[in-house]
Formats: sequence, structure tokens, C-alpha cells
Amino acid sequence: MADWGTATSMGADSDTTEESMLLDRLNRIQNNAAGYFAVHAHLSALRPNHKQPHFIDIASRTFDTLVDSSDSTLFSLANKDFVLICHEVPVDDVDNIMEKVRGLFSEDPLTEMDEDSFEDKFSTWYDLSSREDFADFFGVITERAVEAEQYAAELAQKRDTEEQLGNPLKPGNLAEINQKLAGMRVADMIKRQACLQVSTGGGGELIFYELFIAMAEVRERVAPDINLFASPWLFQYLTETLDRRLLAVLVEEDFEGLQEPLSINLNVSTVLSRDFQQLHRAVGSNADKIVVEFQIIDIFSDLKSYAYARDSLQERGYRVVVDGLNPLSLQYFQPAGLKSDFIKISWGPEFTGDEEDRRIDEMRGVIATAGKDTMILGRVDSEKAVKWGLGLGVSRFQGFFIDKLVQVIGRGKRAPAAKPA
Repeated sequence: MADWGTATSMGADSDTTEESMLLDRLNRIQNNAAGYFAVHAHLSALRPNHKQPHFIDIASRTFDTLVDSSDSTLFSLANKDFVLICHEVPVDDVDNIMEKVRGLFSEDPLTEMDEDSFEDKFSTWYDLSSREDFADFFGVITERAVEAEQYAAELAQKRDTEEQLGNPLKPGNLAEINQKLAGMRVADMIKRQACLQVSTGGGGELIFYELFIAMAEVRERVAPDINLFASPWLFQYLTETLDRRLLAVLVEEDFEGLQEPLSINLNVSTVLSRDFQQLHRAVGSNADKIVVEFQIIDIFSDLKSYAYARDSLQERGYRVVVDGLNPLSLQYFQPAGLKSDFIKISWGPEFTGDEEDRRIDEMRGVIATAGKDTMILGRVDSEKAVKWGLGLGVSRFQGFFIDKLVQVIGRGKRAPAAKPA
């Protein structure tokens, strides 16, 4: 058999990519490929709304049981495709898993089967014991490896561009930023945004005010020459620091005299920390006035910790919000399983245009299943968004348009002034 490995000597860093590891695996089995087959799931062809990172992560976990219990390896390619390499694994077992993955993206045209054609746009299967199939598959993966290298180069160029807007956030300057935050006043950087329950007659009832620290002001004060978003992991660490600063302000609040409920967006790790316990002591018997919001990405990074934090909060009287969703994402998991008090969905441009009527019909069923009383439509920037939500049975809204509406209907009461910290 020909030496397919000649295509793997591309870049100095390519040996760390999934594509290069896959090519290495193919090189090792090429002379003894009996019993091997591959399945290539073309998730890169999904619509943009369907291939967000946390959706792809949920899909990858579908393979966990198969990979743990058989001679199978899953490769996640840079373009978001999956490749499953199997050896002596029953085809039906793999087919069942692939149908589950297809079901996760059932709203996407890619998963539709053409009854008049044997071609499946969602996945391609290769019998690696066949010389022809092996050659075809090796060629496809070689192309993906080249694309991955090009993509890495583009990312490097993007990082260079971002550095022109500011030096990247690194462990060294992160420590300096943390030190500055520890010694500065943050109370005047805390902003608020209303969540309003709107009636069809135009009236409204305030559900809570969400408090958050404006990142633009943080950067201006402590790191004007730093690109705080250059490293997602370091930025996550920075948000944990900001959580502690926000809590340090809130512990001085008079919760007994609090007129309007407050919502705070925290990391799961923060709720499990001593800092939150100090806030809880300050809150006392007024936990029903506090809402805690978690980002969906943070939740999926550690579901067990989220469940523990959620149960602990709810048992003590707090309400919990799952944030960071859009309506399309609800089809990928059962929202009821998160057992939160509210689910916040972001309004976006995907709900306008040619498919709006069809999307409204689909989402009416999804929201009815999840429970319309738990839904909050966030990032509402227009009256059209409110009407869209009301048409689905959603009555709770948040966003810049709602802030204006609060003022118009006379609900713009001043929140209790936060004390310096």
C-alpha cells in the first residue's frame, strides 16, 4: 500500500492538531486496516446559529459512552467536524449514536434526508479496509489538516491585530490588574438594567434590576492599554475577581429596606466561595429579593458544581436564572433539567426575515414545553422584539428598549445607592 504519511509533514506546530493526530493514526493502521471504519460528521456545514461552541460540545459528549466502551476514537476538527475511527465495533451501535447527534441538530437543513438520493449530507462513512475508501478518506483529512494550519495562521494574524488595540491579557499583567482592582472603588462602575413583566395592554411590573460592572470602565481605569478579551481563560479568572468586588459592595447593602429585587450575574465558583457566604449572612431572611444568574457556558463546564450551587441557592430562598441562551439553543437539551427559576433567551437577528413565521410557530411549541413563565427575553432592542415575545407567550423582557420603557411607564425608581468599596 502507498505511504500516505508523506502528507503529514506540514508545519512545525501541526503535530498538535486533531487533524495531524488523525493522520498519524491513519498512518499507523494503513497496513493492517481490517475491521476499521470511519464516520465523518460534517458539522461545519451547519448554519452558524447551530454550531456555537456549547452546542458542538454537547454533541461531542454524545459519543462518550461509545468511546469509553469500545475501540473508538473521536477527533474534533478545527472546522467543527467530527471524525470517529472505530475498530471491530458493531455498525448499529455507531449508527444509533449518529442518529442521536443528528437529532440534536434536527432544525438544521443539513440533517434532512433526501429520499430520492443515497447521499447523506450530514455524515460520510468509510470502510478503511477498502483501499479506495482509505485513499479517499486520507485525502479528505489531508485537506482538512491544511485548512486547520491556515486557520491557525489566521488566528495568529487576528491576535496580532488585537494586540494593536492593546497588549494581550497575560498572567503577569492580570496580577497587576487584580492588585489595582483590590485597591480601587468599584461601586460607581456598577450599572443596572431592568427586567420587566409586560402585559399585552402595555403596562409593566418590575421583576428585578440586574447589577453588573461595566467592563469598558474597568479597562479605562485599570488597564487602558490591555486587551482584556484576548484570552478567554484569563478573562474568566478576571470575572471571578470582579465577582468578589461586586459582592464586597453588596454586603454593605440594607437588604431589609430593599424595595426592588436585585439580580447578580456570578460564576458558579463564586457562589461556592466564602465571599458569597458573607453576602448570604448580610442578606439574612431577604434571600427572596436576590436573583443569581449563571452563564450557560459556565454551567456546562461543570454541571455537578452548578447543580450543587443551584440547589443550595434555591433551598435558601434565592431565585436562579440560566443566562446566555438564544431560542434556537433550547432544542439541544431539556431546559427543565437545569431546574432554574428562569431561563433567559437573547433576542437576535435570526428571528427576522423570510423564516420569521416558521420560527415563531416552532418556538411557540418549545417555550410551551419549557414553561413560558420561566422565560425572559433578553437583549431586547426594539418594540418588535417585545411583540415577537408576547406572541409566543413570553411576558418578561430585558434590554435597552425595556430600560426606556421603564422610564416611560414610571417604574424607573432609583435603586438603593450602593456604598463605597
